Amino acid sequence: MRIHANSAISLHTASRRLIRFGHSATACSVLLFAGLLSACGGGMAPGGVQTPSAATTPVQVNLGDSPADWMLAFSMNITSMTLTGNSGPVNVVSTPVPMEMMRTMGAMQPLSMIAVPQGTYTGATITIGSATVMYVDPVSKALTQQTLSGPMLSTIAFNAPITAGTTPMAMNFDLDLAASVSGQAGALNMNPVFHMSSALQGSGNPASYSDGGVQQMMGVVSSTTGSSFAMTSMQAAQALTFMTNASTIFSGTGMSSMGSMSAGMLLMVDATLQSDGSLMATHVESMMGSGGAMGEGMLTSVTGQPATQLALVMQNGVGTGMMASDFSAGITVNLSPSTSYSIDAESVDLTQVPFTPVFDASHIYAGQAVMPVSASGMMSGGMGGSMMGGSPMAGSLTASAVELEPQGLSGTNSAAISSGTTTSFTLTLPADSAFTALTGASTVTIYPQSGTNLASSAPIAAGSTVHVFGLVFFDGGQWKMVPASISMAD
Repeated sequence: MRIHANSAISLHTASRRLIRFGHSATACSVLLFAGLLSACGGGMAPGGVQTPSAATTPVQVNLGDSPADWMLAFSMNITSMTLTGNSGPVNVVSTPVPMEMMRTMGAMQPLSMIAVPQGTYTGATITIGSATVMYVDPVSKALTQQTLSGPMLSTIAFNAPITAGTTPMAMNFDLDLAASVSGQAGALNMNPVFHMSSALQGSGNPASYSDGGVQQMMGVVSSTTGSSFAMTSMQAAQALTFMTNASTIFSGTGMSSMGSMSAGMLLMVDATLQSDGSLMATHVESMMGSGGAMGEGMLTSVTGQPATQLALVMQNGVGTGMMASDFSAGITVNLSPSTSYSIDAESVDLTQVPFTPVFDASHIYAGQAVMPVSASGMMSGGMGGSMMGGSPMAGSLTASAVELEPQGLSGTNSAAISSGTTTSFTLTLPADSAFTALTGASTVTIYPQSGTNLASSAPIAAGSTVHVFGLVFFDGGQWKMVPASISMAD
């Protein structure tokens, strides 16, 4: 659910969080895999690797991160990835794929959909060509960009062998940024450390990232066929094909059904992994038509009151003029009196919070995560040369709309947290937090809701280090967050 700035925050989000299942697609439609497999008996997998004619299993390979709080953005170029199986290596990525990791704080995003030979898998190998980090210099407080040269190799041994049987599954690779990047400001080094987990389709919450759920995936429609569509993302190895059914929710500008979808549209998509290996879209939202562009990232400065211009560190983007080099760089967002403002409250229940969440031209602040949407493309190049303490500006957008997005914060909790609690607590941020550097705040008040997902089998004790993911507001002189999820830090 998107809540617009001029709307009363009285709409209930619970119904939007229900996962609706339609009838399964046919056996052959499973192996769409973004349209890359040609038939049920096998075919060509991503990267041009021939899949064997023996039985295969659909696998969704996801990438996420355990964040380093001092970073604003961290992008890397994955040049190759293989799984180690008892029948030989299986390619996951064979052509470079850019991935920005800070946006996935505590979450996962699909990197690739592949068909793997059924059998046992014991490890994986990931090669990173290079990486770029944007951070706040601890001394000068200037926003600084540094490129880490590669190649950087990570060989991952699974804690226990993973069996690919007849049930589709998700394999999740969590990049531990805090353990991976070391050194001093201006002289950083990287030795990538990944943690792996897996889950069979249907074994948990179908909307959960770890179980194959796709949430808020940003992309461009490349084709439509009947009740399905293919969507490309700048941060995925190939186009993904999404099925739709009578339970799929369509929303956004000009979007009411599959019949109103067309190539070039910019979308946000939620989906679940089905028992036949297909992805079933549960919510499809049109953000802009063909020729437009949208970005996503952390605000580093706001000009004017009401705001007339924003500076943003890019973590995601699609559309005309967008390039992979824009990630972990800055962009300028130009605003006008006609720019509309909304809140992405799809995963966050704002109906019971003890304050009035407001986001508009007079209530937008550095430190918040936002998504600007433009009817025109990204204009390349900086505004008057380098900005932001010498870090490069990738370009500019003229925003017709700006949306407040969920973001992640880490810290220690002042009170115990249990599932279903609605008792607020104080989150004390680490001394090197980028959010603190941008806002001056060392604490944020957290307002859990009954529907907040506690990713822990037991209550979390006071004084623990936790990751909190949700919507951040500045209200009454204080920073406040309404969380979608809370989890223990790794």
